[in-house]
Amino acid sequence: MNVKDKVASDQSLIHQTFFNNDDDLDLMDILMQLWNSKRTIIATIILFLLLATAYLFFAKEKWTSEAIVAQPSAGQVSNYNAALNVLYSQTPQDKPSVAELQRQLFSRFSASLYALSGSLQNLETPLTLKVAPVNAGQAEPLSITFTAETAKEAQAQVAHFIKLVNDDVVNDYGADIKHNMQVKLRELNDSLASQLEVAQNKKKQRIDELKQALKIAENSNIVTSQLTQAEFLSDDTLYLLGSRALSAAIANEATRPLPLDDSYYATQRALRLIKDLTIQVDNLQSFRYIMQPDLPIYRDSPKRSLTLLLAVLLGGVVGSVVVLGRNMIAVWKQRKQSV
Repeated sequence: MNVKDKVASDQSLIHQTFFNNDDDLDLMDILMQLWNSKRTIIATIILFLLLATAYLFFAKEKWTSEAIVAQPSAGQVSNYNAALNVLYSQTPQDKPSVAELQRQLFSRFSASLYALSGSLQNLETPLTLKVAPVNAGQAEPLSITFTAETAKEAQAQVAHFIKLVNDDVVNDYGADIKHNMQVKLRELNDSLASQLEVAQNKKKQRIDELKQALKIAENSNIVTSQLTQAEFLSDDTLYLLGSRALSAAIANEATRPLPLDDSYYATQRALRLIKDLTIQVDNLQSFRYIMQPDLPIYRDSPKRSLTLLLAVLLGGVVGSVVVLGRNMIAVWKQRKQSV
């Protein structure tokens, strides 16, 4: 039998089984075939239901908990902001605003979360921590989800990873400001020492100038002042005050306090503020909850009702195919016997 004859034979077999004399698909005949073999179809459905039940029993469950976070509130950064006020007391224009501090903290928190999510995905047994903006194109708020085998585990893990990242960010900021405080302390101490040295040099220079003028006055036998009225005296004309006045001025200058300006006392005040500052980052947070990690009530998979429904449908389809195929084989055998 050549190929054309075989194709024609197959088509004839299909027509004999499913079509009537008018070459129309005989639906009633097909339905009757299925009805007459309903036990086979029901048995197939039961088999698929048993397989689906076994799958539901052994398959790992997946539950997803979600939390939504946003920038920390002003109160959550207040202590840190107060420490920055002290640190930047001499240059307040360089201090970041509260809004900028909130943004910086949350930006660091977000970046760390995304990095952690990628790291967990690359584990030998990947963990599903997903981070995504609630509104596309906006940096906040962020949705954070974790998938685990139980609802409580998923909720606990979301809270754990958020706390882990927040603690790292807070500790980094705490260490950073402590380091900056130490640098500022050294800077202020060096500034005070420099200003004291300058003041001492000024005082020494003034005494040397008065001593030089006293020598000139003594060599010129000028004992009393030669000035008839108050007027400005340069260093070269101080001897005109006379040796008596110059000796008194030298004695007074030696015991007079150092000539320190307002910047010295401002530096001293800033140093005292930093020394007295107790850095507290206990209430510092890099985020705030809009929605706490929830306890899921519906699992992601396996879906019990959907799985059973698909098992029934698939079992029915497979059973019907088996019945119709068996009937086709029966027709083919009858035709063979009649030839």
